Amino acid sequence: MGIMPDMSQAQSLPAPVGLLPLPRPLMTGEVLDASYRLFRAGLWRCMAYSGLAVLVLEMSTLYSVFIGGGSASRGSIAHYVVFGISLLLGVALLGVVTLRLSAVSRGVRPRFRTELWTVLARWPPATIATLAALGFPVLLYTVTSLFNPFLPNVLIFMLGLPLIWPTALLAVALPAFWCDRLGPFAAIAQAVRVSRRRSWRMVGALLATVCLVTVFYLLAAIIVGLLSPLLGRADLFLIATIRSMVSLVVGAFGLPFIVAMLIVAYEDLKLRELERRGAAP
Repeated sequence: MGIMPDMSQAQSLPAPVGLLPLPRPLMTGEVLDASYRLFRAGLWRCMAYSGLAVLVLEMSTLYSVFIGGGSASRGSIAHYVVFGISLLLGVALLGVVTLRLSAVSRGVRPRFRTELWTVLARWPPATIATLAALGFPVLLYTVTSLFNPFLPNVLIFMLGLPLIWPTALLAVALPAFWCDRLGPFAAIAQAVRVSRRRSWRMVGALLATVCLVTVFYLLAAIIVGLLSPLLGRADLFLIATIRSMVSLVVGAFGLPFIVAMLIVAYEDLKLRELERRGAAP
């Protein structure tokens, strides 16, 4: 069901109680609790990849500030090329994080070579599945960041409420693609199939996750605000640097937690769908 290295070559790890496979369907609070335990078990194994993923997603902003000459470079061909490269690299790194947490959740030692070859082999279709799963949040983050570089997550929370339901339907396409080795369109169909009757569960889990990540972002923003008088005049260079540093730190911790929640929620939804059909073990 998941992406697992050869058991003859992989050494088993002591998986925390409550990780995958799930013994029974979970309540929303139990999903978050299991997600936190998976996040804690796999954080140090995937922090480098999650931090790098956030960094490459900031490439277009950093290019505009340090190389492209500021906001005047936005809309240029080079800006879109840099954005496309950062998007493709972000998809690959997000796949590595998902595969690593999936292996940890099943008590299997992650293998970088296996993860790398899997990501390279499935990179093109992974772009479709990732954009379907996370397209609305990424689009909101990109748009709101252009208008408010300091607190984009606050605007995402306000403007993203109407998009919570379609996001809840499609979000688990990410673990469906990587963990079940489905094709991109099959993963999207699987996500809609298991989520449509229980979309309110995913809405609750997504809202709780967004609130947790936003709290960490706001704490980081408050610390930066307290230190900003010591940094002198806040020009574009300083704003972009501070924003990128805060996003890097928060994203290195927040991205694994979000992926862990999606993995656990997907397994819970699959189990509930099997029970509905009377095919649960």
